Parts: sequence; C-alpha cells; structure tokens
Amino acid sequence: MNGSMSRRSILTAAAAGSAAVLLGTARASAATLVTQSEINSQPTYYEVNGAATSFRYEPGFYSRLETWHVHWRNWTPNHWTVPHKIYSYGAYVDKPGMHGEGRAFDLARLLITNRDTGAMFTAFNGRYDQWHSLTGDALRTARTRYWGTVASLHYHFRHVLSYLDNAEHHNHVHIDNAVSGSGDSSFATSSTTQTYFVQAACQYIWGYSTGIDGDWGPQTQRDSSAALVRAGSDGVITTQSRWLTFCKASAQQAWALVP
Repeated sequence: MNGSMSRRSILTAAAAGSAAVLLGTARASAATLVTQSEINSQPTYYEVNGAATSFRYEPGFYSRLETWHVHWRNWTPNHWTVPHKIYSYGAYVDKPGMHGEGRAFDLARLLITNRDTGAMFTAFNGRYDQWHSLTGDALRTARTRYWGTVASLHYHFRHVLSYLDNAEHHNHVHIDNAVSGSGDSSFATSSTTQTYFVQAACQYIWGYSTGIDGDWGPQTQRDSSAALVRAGSDGVITTQSRWLTFCKASAQQAWALVP
C-alpha cells in the first residue's frame, strides 16, 4: 500500500452512494435514442459473435464518443490509420443505470490499419481475460496499449472502469458520462477507479514502481507529479488542466513505447 492510511471503507461507502444515484435514474425512452452502426464512420461490431452491429445511444453521449475517437486517432502514431473496427459488448440495455439511458459503452477491442503495411492489427485489447497470462514483449505490448487507450478515455469520461476494478470488467472497459456529461473529465483523489488508472499509468507507462492499490497516497502523488514534469507541466493532478495533461501525455507515451 502506498497510502499511510487506507480509506477503503470511506471509498466503498461513496461508491455505494454513487451506485444508488445511478440505479435511481430514469431509463431512456426509445424516442430519445439514436441508432448508429459506426463511430466517426468506423463500423461497430458485437464482441460476442463478431457481427457488424448497430447500437443505440443517447445523442449527447454518442457525441462524446465521437469526440473521444477523434482525439484517440490524433494522439496515436501516424501509421495508425483507417479503416478501424470497433468491438463492443453494447451501449443501450434495458436495465437500470447508465446503460439504461444509452449513456454507457462497453469497449472490448479496437482494430486499426497499419498505413505502412496495409495490415489490420489490434491497437487496443480490452480482453484482459485473454492477454493477462501472456509473457515478455507480448504482455508488455498488450498492457501498454490497454492503458494508453484507457488514458484517452479518462480524458473524456469521468467513469472508466477497467480490469482493476472488478472481474466483471476483465473483458471490456466500461465508459459512461454520468458525471462528466458533455464536458471533459476531472480528477478526485477519493475515486478508487481514477486512482487505479493513475497508478497503473505511472507503473506500466511511465516506468515508476508505483504500488497499485486504489488508495491515493504520497507515492502516487509523487510519481504522477514526476510524470507531469516529463510531460512539460508541474504540480499535482488535482486540477482539471493538469489531470487532462496527465491523461493525454500518458496516452501518447504509451503509443511511443509500443507504436
């Protein structure tokens, strides 16, 4: 543990409160949703069977997905180009929570074309259940690209759930805009999920020996601030501008490591 005092019980209670708010949210009506077969003209597929699939979204959330995807493309190496294939477990689902409002997306994989070879490759694999047992360079590549894309998602969305959060997210990354709405994300040291990301980025992308426990502490603050300095900034990531700098720089650093 890198914090001098664990706040797990406090964070658990806060998470339970947030869940109660989400579960109490009214579900979207069919009239408020849009059906899309692509994100920025790149087709979407259902991860379960690999079929090209249209998903239903609340329009504002779909707009945020497209904004994220524009930045993701701009931040990746120059030889990463279209066409893409975007694999998901779904967006709107008739159940409580953000999926029930069409304001959530479960991202499984991103396939992209290498401009230099014309071949398609896996630029992001959210299937931790598939790659966690790899070793050597294969593990390093999968893990680094995973956290690079997660960094880009954290820039745009306040809720980004990874395999570190629970076993339910071992085969996808969950994204929703329940808190961030139509704007970019911001950081709170009380967020276990965001702290997991910061710690994983510090260790797997920036090369520090940061402990990964979900608790914000002196080591996490020191290492993330050191990463900020390397990104041309300074201070602590508790301001939105520094948080966004950390997310963007972490994404770009990941893809510089495994282009």
